[in-house]
Amino acid sequence: MKLAYYITSHGFGHGLRSCVICNCLSPDVDIVLKTLLPESFFKEEIFRQYQLVPGAFDCGCIQLDSVTVDKRKTMASYKSIADNNARFLDREAKWCVDNNIDIIASDIVPFAFEAAFKAGIPSVAITNFTWFDIYRDYCDSFPEFLPCLEKIKRQYDLADLLLELTPANSMDYFEKRKKILPVGRVGRNIREKILEFFGINHNKRIGLIYNGTFGMDSMPWSRLEQFGEWEFFGLHEIPGSPKNFHLVSKREFRYQDMIASADVMLSKIGYGVYAECLLNGTPLIYLPREGFAEYPVLAGAMEKSGTGYCLCREDYYNLNWDAALETVLSKGKPDPVYSCGAADCAAEIENIIRNRGHNSLLT
Repeated sequence: MKLAYYITSHGFGHGLRSCVICNCLSPDVDIVLKTLLPESFFKEEIFRQYQLVPGAFDCGCIQLDSVTVDKRKTMASYKSIADNNARFLDREAKWCVDNNIDIIASDIVPFAFEAAFKAGIPSVAITNFTWFDIYRDYCDSFPEFLPCLEKIKRQYDLADLLLELTPANSMDYFEKRKKILPVGRVGRNIREKILEFFGINHNKRIGLIYNGTFGMDSMPWSRLEQFGEWEFFGLHEIPGSPKNFHLVSKREFRYQDMIASADVMLSKIGYGVYAECLLNGTPLIYLPREGFAEYPVLAGAMEKSGTGYCLCREDYYNLNWDAALETVLSKGKPDPVYSCGAADCAAEIENIIRNRGHNSLLT
């Protein structure tokens, strides 16, 4: 059995959940990843054999900073890539046939479904939103890209099945779908080990900051020191070197273990952050995102769970976190939520391959 998995190069969140699903596939499924995400990333997250074939099939969103999108540049970039995809459709379909691909999965590259249809191969979308959802709002401002948007919708319509990751946008252009519980990495609470490693008093609280550094360097990071009972951790250096901030290496601690061990995570909100906080029982303090259609759905799910705290952008960027941190402490850590979502996705993919030719997708 052979799977070609097309993964958007927009960011690591889509890659992470794809890796979790790949790790659940049985050993007799050969995996070919088609994406521009770096191999170093997959070496950290996939614990089985796979093949990586680099390819740029979409662009996601071009960011001005961690939460703001350059809409015109995004649409222009996507159109350029889509035009290139159209020129090489026959070549891509032939690659699938020549390499004996049994099924194509995509998160959430539109072109993948067109290539699958051309090659006569079943295809599965695995996502909670699509680029049609995102770009539709952008085309209100830049209507010249409407033909491109309509083609994206037609490409998604070619998918045989949507594995709809909870919580999801409506995505009513997919004819057949199955709801899937949240997909993400599950870690272990190793709080004491982390504090001991960094020589920190075990009474301190752990805050995990995940913003990247894109557009965040101007924040007054020295103010972290005003939160005396907190120690903060992150994967990226921050300016000012506050005494209670500690740089974490994934060679020392798995990131999912950091999430499971934290008293709170502070981040922009995306599906991966939402899911992994939920699955590891970690509250989330987050800032709003503009120009991203999945945001209202994710924010609504966080509010419903009672484990999220949304700060306005001004308070987040100025580190006015006092009230949010106090609220988190008063509520305590929630219980982790169990999910078999990744295993269910893997099972659906394998069932389609095994039943190929028996119209299994149509029953």
